[in-house]
Amino acid sequence: MKVPASQRAIWIPVGIRYMIVAVFFFSLMSLMAKLVAPTIPTGQIVLFRSAVGAILGYWWVRMVGIPLWGVNKKLLIFRGLTGFGALMCFFWTLITLPLAEATVLFYTSPCIAAVIAAILLREPLSVPTITGLLACIIGVICVVQPEFIFSGVANEQHLPSVAVGLLGALLAALAFVSVRKLRRTDHASVIVFYFSFVSTFACIPFVVVDVAAPSPVELLMLIGIGVATHIAQIFLTRSLHRAQTAKAMGISYVQILFAAGWGILIFGDFPNVLSVIGMILVAAGSIMAAAHRYPPKHLGPPPNTHSP
Repeated sequence: MKVPASQRAIWIPVGIRYMIVAVFFFSLMSLMAKLVAPTIPTGQIVLFRSAVGAILGYWWVRMVGIPLWGVNKKLLIFRGLTGFGALMCFFWTLITLPLAEATVLFYTSPCIAAVIAAILLREPLSVPTITGLLACIIGVICVVQPEFIFSGVANEQHLPSVAVGLLGALLAALAFVSVRKLRRTDHASVIVFYFSFVSTFACIPFVVVDVAAPSPVELLMLIGIGVATHIAQIFLTRSLHRAQTAKAMGISYVQILFAAGWGILIFGDFPNVLSVIGMILVAAGSIMAAAHRYPPKHLGPPPNTHSP
């Protein structure tokens, strides 16, 4: 029986709620990385992020009693390498580009992931999802206000860095889609472990040539980066196991809102009017891309609901 619109309620799927938790912990990771970046080399930050995650991932996989090395080993390694490559590209653009430009380039990855998933996994792209993603993109641009857009002309000296940033976004998109594919064969905890494990070994050459001795406070933050990232990866992977890539990655734009909040609370960076407009677009676009209308509980549960 068709349920009248007045009796319907907004229901946010479990996978989307997982993504919101994931981006919150990613924002914590970014905050701590920003605080230690002036004195700790990028490769060393990535190493701590990966090594702590690998240790926690190994412990968790053993705790739940599942095979450590997974089923689809080739795709697991591919996910680890693409994730590491995306991470290194993003950090490199943070050094060579203004933060606003690097952020805009990185946040093209969810849209790329949605397109790749539509091609490779044949996941549908509905009109509301596309509209929501476009609103998110415009919102991100308004929030970070990149120089290469708002200056009216492109700086040719920045073009190589822009290319690296876009390469990082492509690698991140491939990593996201591989996680979506791996949901059919491997446990979320195994996927997270592989990412940290592969990244740890990939970081070693960078740390050998540039390393610094952290202070006790910096050491705690470096460990915190690894812990926050591990928690975020767990929820990100669970989200991509349960939600379509386009919808889940649309919600990832909410990290911009968290970042703005940390900027106000920690650094006293208050957004201007254009940034506020962008935040509203991000929130509205994320909800449009992810939310569904379902009958209230007394009329029946939403489809495909199950426990974590």
